[in-house]
Amino acid sequence: MNPEEATAAGIPESAQQWDEVANSTDATVFWDRMTNMRSKIGTGLYQPGEDAGDEDWSSFVSKASELSGGRLMSKPNFDNAEQSNDFYATLGRPEKPDGYEFEAIEGMELDGERQAFLSGIAHEAGLTKSQFKALDAQIRKADLTQIQAQQEAFTGELGTLKQEWGLAFDDRINQARKVVDAFFPHIAKDTPLSAVEIKAFHSLAKQLGTNSSEFKDHGRQQNTVTSPAEAVTMISEMRNNPKHPYNNPQDPAHNEAKKKMRSLYLAKNGQA
Repeated sequence: MNPEEATAAGIPESAQQWDEVANSTDATVFWDRMTNMRSKIGTGLYQPGEDAGDEDWSSFVSKASELSGGRLMSKPNFDNAEQSNDFYATLGRPEKPDGYEFEAIEGMELDGERQAFLSGIAHEAGLTKSQFKALDAQIRKADLTQIQAQQEAFTGELGTLKQEWGLAFDDRINQARKVVDAFFPHIAKDTPLSAVEIKAFHSLAKQLGTNSSEFKDHGRQQNTVTSPAEAVTMISEMRNNPKHPYNNPQDPAHNEAKKKMRSLYLAKNGQA
């Protein structure tokens, strides 16, 4: 609208530079625009001033949330239980602890009591359903991986010990277990013993068999099987001792020594 038309339409000269006037093709368009602008008066959002109270801010937040279609969220007063609960519910926390879900992980099942315990903690912490499910799953998978690694190490150490002891393995485990049963009753009978524990308890069994007639007389000490490592040592001692009957065919004990040597080689090779 040019100045002449604006003047003719009764628009003050001070307002004729407004974009609403300059961009209007005629007076009718201008007044339509002004009518539309007036319809928006009262719907604008204005931040409360420095002296505004809680009611003013609450009204501002409510209006902002309404105008944004619920896309805006205000920080609650976490000391206020109602505001805090509303906030967590908006984020996605279930209404009650039993609303959480657990991922099914083979080998890491949870009983009902454990699930209730974890759900209660998650609800108190304000976790959403997706947050809790992901967190719980990752923790249990990590625990399962660690347990499997420990089991593999446990089995590997037992395998190494079995190879070291050869045919003496079962006999020495029995000796170790008898020591446990006799002197460590707090260890359950079905508790698997590690390789380190087996060696320690077997060593104790050997000492008891030597120094304790009571332990020996009760048949708890039966060190009758030679391990491959022990056989190698004994073979070397017999062969390198010129005074040993094995090295003297004229010695009356020579034949017995030969039998002993054969048994040691069988033990060395893991044979009966």
